[in-house]
Amino acid sequence: MDKKHLSVLVKDVAKPVQTIVNKEETIEEALSKMRHQQIDHKIIYFYVVDGENKLCGIIPTRKLLLCDASSKIKDIMTEKVISLHQGQTLQEAMELFARHSLLALPVIDDNNHIIGAVDVEMYMEESFDIADARHRFDIFQMIGISLEDEKKLSIWRNFRLRMPWIFCNMVGGIFCAIIANTFNTVLSNVILLAMFIPLVLSLSESISMQSMTHSIQILRRPRLTRKSSFFLALKEFKVVLLMALSAGLIVGLISLLWRGGSYASATIGFAIVISVIIAASFGIIFPIILRKTRLDPKVASGPVVLTLADVLTTSIYLSLATWWLL
Repeated sequence: MDKKHLSVLVKDVAKPVQTIVNKEETIEEALSKMRHQQIDHKIIYFYVVDGENKLCGIIPTRKLLLCDASSKIKDIMTEKVISLHQGQTLQEAMELFARHSLLALPVIDDNNHIIGAVDVEMYMEESFDIADARHRFDIFQMIGISLEDEKKLSIWRNFRLRMPWIFCNMVGGIFCAIIANTFNTVLSNVILLAMFIPLVLSLSESISMQSMTHSIQILRRPRLTRKSSFFLALKEFKVVLLMALSAGLIVGLISLLWRGGSYASATIGFAIVISVIIAASFGIIFPIILRKTRLDPKVASGPVVLTLADVLTTSIYLSLATWWLL
């Protein structure tokens, strides 16, 4: 799809929608009305309107067919509707498809009346089975790739966009060096601590990045509620806790082989547990903070989380060592 095509307004390519139901109807009444219409397009969603024909909800076909026929449309519809304004472009439509993994999007006018819909199939060369989840995933991946292709930048522009985040990591490394110098006394007296610094940092970075990635995946889920996001984040935290305890125990026991003393080994193990939990918790929370401030979590989260993971881990590791061993 070329750039010229992506600039086309969705109102110019939207297909007529024949699956519109009123929120005051029952499922039985809505289906009966549908049977008397000559629907000539693939049915993906049913769009719900109020008495003024304004879009107020959406119902997936499967849900409409499986619910009790006497139920009212308004009782089973999803009120939060992701839609396109008639003045938006196909570029924006593709971004919404990729972000929310939807199969179709209604197009509305200034009065919130439906003027048509665009579906993901218009970007593909062949039709697809909407029941095939794997195929759907591949399609949204393809759309994402197409979007990235359209956003290819010059070498200098890429450098300017990416170098600040590398600089962020450099600053983090410098801070870690300053922290290590501050605690040079404990490092000089307990050489074992210095030997395990790379491993401790690696564990903290790896687990915090895993948690950050998981958090971003949570944020990409369609129709995510505050309650469900809380429970998903809590579940991830419990996984982090188990990984932190396991890593701390294993590394602490292995460090005994260097005969640095049980206190030094206990310090290493405990520092891993504490630093991993704190760094990973930040990895879970930071993408959510960026999302709230309308920044892209995918771009900024990684460098910032890595930098803070390094600084926090170094500080915790050497502070505990100084407290316990000197």
